[in-house]
Amino acid sequence: MSILQLDVKPEQRNLIASNAKSIAEAYFNKDAWFRAIYADNIPVGFVMISDSSLKYKSNPNHKPSYFLWRFMIDAKFQGKGYGKDAMTLVINHVRNRPYAKELLLSHSKSDGNAGEFYKKCGFEYTGREISDELLMSLKW
Repeated sequence: MSILQLDVKPEQRNLIASNAKSIAEAYFNKDAWFRAIYADNIPVGFVMISDSSLKYKSNPNHKPSYFLWRFMIDAKFQGKGYGKDAMTLVINHVRNRPYAKELLLSHSKSDGNAGEFYKKCGFEYTGREISDELLMSLKW
């Protein structure tokens, strides 16, 4: 199975862009860092972050920011712990980036959103919104 074939549950499709769209967006954004999520050599998900240190690496005065742009686990693999394990790896990756003190994300206000999952991963609501989505933060 390819990363492009991975899909969320039908009721979640309005909550996240397809992996094809995400990968296309990544190729046009210098701050995009994206990876497939694998379990035993089987693709189970996709993650993409905005890492501004990639975009401004030639500017020594830039203080980078990090934003979880996309995160999905295929419908067949949800509820098996892959999401939590992958999120732990993503958080550890960001923690090791230059000047990283926080990872931000946003999610839809619609039913079935991933807010509870993100809270279990340590994210907290900021009380702010971005692009009509709820903003969450994980600080260390």
